[in-house]
Amino acid sequence: MPFAAPIGAAATAAFALICSALAVGGTGSVFEISRAGDWRGMLEARVPFHVDVGMADDSQEQRPDVRSASDHLSNIRQVLNPAIADLATVFGVSRQAIYKWIGEEATPEPDKFERIRALSHAADDFRGAGITRASSMLKMKAFEGRSLMDLAAAGQLLPSHIQSLIAEAQAMDAAYDRSGLAKSKAKPSDDWRTEVSIPGSPER
Repeated sequence: MPFAAPIGAAATAAFALICSALAVGGTGSVFEISRAGDWRGMLEARVPFHVDVGMADDSQEQRPDVRSASDHLSNIRQVLNPAIADLATVFGVSRQAIYKWIGEEATPEPDKFERIRALSHAADDFRGAGITRASSMLKMKAFEGRSLMDLAAAGQLLPSHIQSLIAEAQAMDAAYDRSGLAKSKAKPSDDWRTEVSIPGSPER
């Protein structure tokens, strides 16, 4: 909601000063400052009005996304880091087509562009939430046996799906921090593997 400030009183005061100056100058004006009570009613607005002095910081006005298919694909690859073959599967084209879109040698069809844009918006949300493990969540079967990539391929990827994965990633990060593993100085080892801990084990 924009912050608005009434200006009726300020306008009246400013006009009064002008009229006072005219009266002092001997113009014979009837708008003398000493008679402000008589003529103030002629200056007051009949309908209240306000001046917009800025937009609130929490405005949710959406700006149009004018990025090209190449821009969106670059964004997807930077944040989500999918394999080109996976992108080809999601968009139902060959790997060569993906490379041509990236190099702006060709333009995807409208329905494919919508799927590209939806996946790019998912990348935007992951970046905005500070999720660093986004690439590991691409194929997580979190939605009735379907992954983010599956939903994108079907054209059914929604903001609610993305927010669910972001919440899951944040919960995983919080659990990792609580475990203390991030602060451990021990070197990683394979001691947990059966063939190491149990001599003669057939596990390989």
